[in-house]
Amino acid sequence: MHSPRQPERQNIRYPLHLPVAVKVGREEMHTQSENISLNGILLSSAFLIPAGSTVELAVGIAQVPSPGILLKARGKVLRVQPKASGNFAVAIECEGPFELKRRTPNSEQKA
Repeated sequence: MHSPRQPERQNIRYPLHLPVAVKVGREEMHTQSENISLNGILLSSAFLIPAGSTVELAVGIAQVPSPGILLKARGKVLRVQPKASGNFAVAIECEGPFELKRRTPNSEQKA
């Protein structure tokens, strides 16, 4: 029998556990990253974010290189898997690479 192979990863995944604000429509929820690559992120979320949802991401970076820096991207939820902890593993593919943005005083993002 021929078993389907997973496509090879195009980017290295980095195990980073950072706060992430996820915006789905008008709703914003706060989650944590499990790992991040140039064009994707795996989240651990207490909230179910349906597969196929388009999301806006703002990843908080504490002091690297300075306070108030966010990694921002838009993406699509590829898959959601329940975890033993009761949370969900949410895999998101970004439309493009994460961009570094400075958090402004008027910013609504609180990653």
